[in-house]
Parts: sequence; structure tokens; C-alpha cells
Amino acid sequence: MNQIATLPQHKPATNGSRMNALVPNSIADALALADIMAKASLIPQHLQGKPGDCLLIVMQAQRWGMDAASVAQSTSVVHGKLCYEGKLVAAALYAMGAIEGRLEYEFSGTGDGRTVVVSGRPRGANKVQTVEGNVGNWKTGNEQWKKQPDDMLTYRGTRQWARRYAPEALLGVYTPDELEDAPSETRVTATVIEHQPAELPLYSDNDFKTNLPKWWNVIASGKKSADDLIAMLQTKARFTAEQLDEIRNPPKDEEDGDAEGEA
Repeated sequence: MNQIATLPQHKPATNGSRMNALVPNSIADALALADIMAKASLIPQHLQGKPGDCLLIVMQAQRWGMDAASVAQSTSVVHGKLCYEGKLVAAALYAMGAIEGRLEYEFSGTGDGRTVVVSGRPRGANKVQTVEGNVGNWKTGNEQWKKQPDDMLTYRGTRQWARRYAPEALLGVYTPDELEDAPSETRVTATVIEHQPAELPLYSDNDFKTNLPKWWNVIASGKKSADDLIAMLQTKARFTAEQLDEIRNPPKDEEDGDAEGEA
């Protein structure tokens, strides 16, 4: 019977130590783990029943030295592409030992001029390297840029630093904000983890306004999480970043209902 090996736990090291991650020893082990993940009810809905997609995550997690199930929980689908959350970028840098110590963040300014300077020393380098950016240049249609600009600057700045100074950590991996506002005619070939699907239609404003209260009720009732609901809806149509943000942030006083709404 195939077995899954556990990496031995290492003491913290200056070049970055990997967590006690569950990793396969062979392709047979990887396939077995991917099959188990695809059958799990608590795995994100966009991965349920898709061992092939789960295998891609198993392989990526192995490259990072992380637990595949934990990595899977931090994935999403944007425009039919599998993406990894921004918080995984920093985790990947540390897990791979791609950086000496940890990244540092310095904030200044307000509004669109709110700026972050991300500093860190790449592994094997003698000099600290920095990247700088501000809300005005980096923001997308995601409403979190208005609500939590420092968090968004941190995620974007970390990714920018990693792309420039530790590209091996993010080879073939993209975060949601990199695709959210991409023109529909743009084909991102080096970043696609799934096969290129046919372009889905954009969800109409009228249908969205009609079904939004029903979706909020589904989330409030606990039948589906916001991300699970979005994953289901995105198999039928495309949504703007503003629409996705509205789904994820139902009003506090919204009445419960029993209709789920149809995409």
C-alpha cells in the first residue's frame, strides 16, 4: 500500500527551515494523496472531485515544502485560472529558505499615496534588496484596497519582491490580483495551472442584483461559505472584482432566506 512520508522536523536555520510537511515519496504516492484530497468534503469546492487539479497542488506544495491540504485551502479560481493567495507568497519564501531572515515593511503616506517599502536579503546575497509601491499604482478593483490598504500593499509588495529577487519560489504561480483586472483578450500561458477553458460570459448586472440577496442568505445560513459559493458560480459565468467583493461582504442585517439563486 502506498505510504506518505513526513519530512523530519528541522531546527530553525538562517537559510529557512521547512515545516513538518506531508509530502509524497513517488508519483504513486502523489496520485494517492491527490485522490484523497479530491474526495474530501472540506476541500475547496473548485477542487472537489478533481484529482488532476489536486495533483497540481500536491506538486506545488512539495516544491515549497508545505502541506498540500493547507496550500489547497489558500487557492481560488479567477477567470478559470487556479491562483494562490498572496499570503502564501511570503510563506513560500520562508519555507524554501529563499530569504535570509524575514521581510520588513515600512509604510508612509495616505490615500492613493500610501506607500510601502519591502526590504529583505535574498539567500546567499550580501546586500538587502528593496521594492517600493503605492496604492495608486498597485490597486485593482478589489474593495479591500479601500478597506485594508496596508494588508493589500503587504501582499503585493511581497509578491513584487519575490518576483524580482527570488523568482524560483513563484515559478508558474500567480495570485488572484494579477488576473482580476487582466483584459479578457490577454492569454497568460506561463501562469496557467489548468487547461485553457472557453471564455465564460460576464454575469449581467440585472441578474446579479436579483440573485445577490439570495446568495447572501445562503452564506448566512451556513449552507456554503462565500468562497465555495463563488467557486460554484464561476463555473457558469465571470464576475467583476466588485461583484465578488459584494458577495463576500453581505450586510449584517440581511434577512435569512431559503432560495439559493441560480447562476
